[in-house]
Amino acid sequence: MTQKLRDYFIYIPSTPERARWGVKVLGCGVARVDSRQKYPLPGHPSDHDFDPKIGRTLQTLQIIHLIEGQGWLETATRGRQRVYSGSAFFLLPGEWHRYRPDPKTGWKEQWVELDGWVVRRLIQDGILNPRQCVFHEVGATGIEEVFGKLHAMLSGKQTHTVPELANAAHHLLGLCAEFPNASKNRPRFSDVVRRAEAYLAAHRGEAVDLEALACKLGVGYSYFRKIFKEQTGIPPWQYLLRSRLSRAQRILASSDETLASIADASGFSSPFHLSAAFKKAYGVSPDNWRKKIKGSPHG
Repeated sequence: MTQKLRDYFIYIPSTPERARWGVKVLGCGVARVDSRQKYPLPGHPSDHDFDPKIGRTLQTLQIIHLIEGQGWLETATRGRQRVYSGSAFFLLPGEWHRYRPDPKTGWKEQWVELDGWVVRRLIQDGILNPRQCVFHEVGATGIEEVFGKLHAMLSGKQTHTVPELANAAHHLLGLCAEFPNASKNRPRFSDVVRRAEAYLAAHRGEAVDLEALACKLGVGYSYFRKIFKEQTGIPPWQYLLRSRLSRAQRILASSDETLASIADASGFSSPFHLSAAFKKAYGVSPDNWRKKIKGSPHG
């Protein structure tokens, strides 16, 4: 059986070695919150725990990405905004905020806490700003892959060096800095595309009939394919392939599962098809990629 990344969180003390790279990863985690479950989940440090009725203010940057479910975010600058599966939002230093899942649906979140002179400069220059802190449908930007790298390193599944961790954080900040441009250059996401992305994310480990999905969404396949590509930048089959490869990467990095097991869990019809797609996308076989990842020295 495939080993899934369990819920976890970790807080990391700042050190001069981490600071020298311009961005420090100070915390990271994944949490599934069931419907009606109390939020936030217990165990966090007192300066990070909060009552959703009161809210809180942090002195660092947090980036939160919702994998499933929906809920609300409220900030001092923008007031209350709805967030849902595929949304990412920033919690900026010094900005009062509160957020919570919808009690009817719960949600699954992944988050990272960052600080450092690069983070402060991005805020100072207005690239990260409280007026535009929520972005929807960010799944096609690569954010899942970068979070996957962070989780592999910080959950203890993959050894790493300080520069490698900083590099992943820089990559994530670069993606976040592009969110506003991406939203300006794409048409507003239709409900059809939003529902299609949610479905593909939930069923990426299964055989998916895209024509049947279009029918399920109440549109013709040609139209579905056209608007999906217009609004995500890639056709639905390629979106599904990227999602499956991303899942395969996470399993490779965090387990010793066989290629056959990983192919089955990530939606490929055989280990051969997984290997061929993986090598075409990343230029290396899955086995060699795993050996390289697991052979990295710990920093």
